[in-house]
Amino acid sequence: MNKEILPKDIADSLEKLKILVQEKLNLIKSSKDINITYKLDKTIVTDVDVYISKIFKEEFLGKYPFLNFYSEEDQESFKYPMIIIDPIDGTKEFSQLKDECSISFGIYYSPNLDDIRNFSWIYNPFNNFEISSIKIVKESSHQYLDKGLVSNTEFEMGLFKKDVNIVPIGSIAYKLGLLAAGHCLFVETRRAKNIWDIMAGSHISYLRGKKLLQNGIELTKLDKMFFEPAMRWE
Repeated sequence: MNKEILPKDIADSLEKLKILVQEKLNLIKSSKDINITYKLDKTIVTDVDVYISKIFKEEFLGKYPFLNFYSEEDQESFKYPMIIIDPIDGTKEFSQLKDECSISFGIYYSPNLDDIRNFSWIYNPFNNFEISSIKIVKESSHQYLDKGLVSNTEFEMGLFKKDVNIVPIGSIAYKLGLLAAGHCLFVETRRAKNIWDIMAGSHISYLRGKKLLQNGIELTKLDKMFFEPAMRWE
């Protein structure tokens, strides 16, 4: 039988995990040493990605063993109810110690963005920006009130023309957190995204009145592991 997961219990676990993440980050900042490897698709992964995935799995499955676990670094089971987590979204920026990255985490009973049982959380460990499906905990210093945000990589690839109304910034999850907090006008991507990239940000944005459009069609359910471009949140 599924145990009821109380928001306070989630919040308590997240506070404990934030301390562990910050301790790990402080070690890296002092040593300037990040262990980087490459996946088959040539994207990078750090030991911090693996560490965060592990401690979140241990914390939440230890308390709620009925949950399934689906992480970028540990794709155990894509089946509801489940945890979906990207331990470090914006790994390239994280490896450069730039504050354009985030942890994207959530507990989901269904793929429906309007499911009141679902919980999402985005946290930037560099500037402590934090937002959940319940509240904004800490605002971000990144403010682009009259601009749209796009990917650094996509901008460098020429998928977006230079435009005074567009700002490239790392981490799709972080960008969606900024959108949900009212810090930008829209977020757009023209490359495919995995569910761990966009679930938490789409959910939090949806609850704050933002629409997710895939090629102009609104999505209110994220029930796949992989989503084709183009996608825009506004």
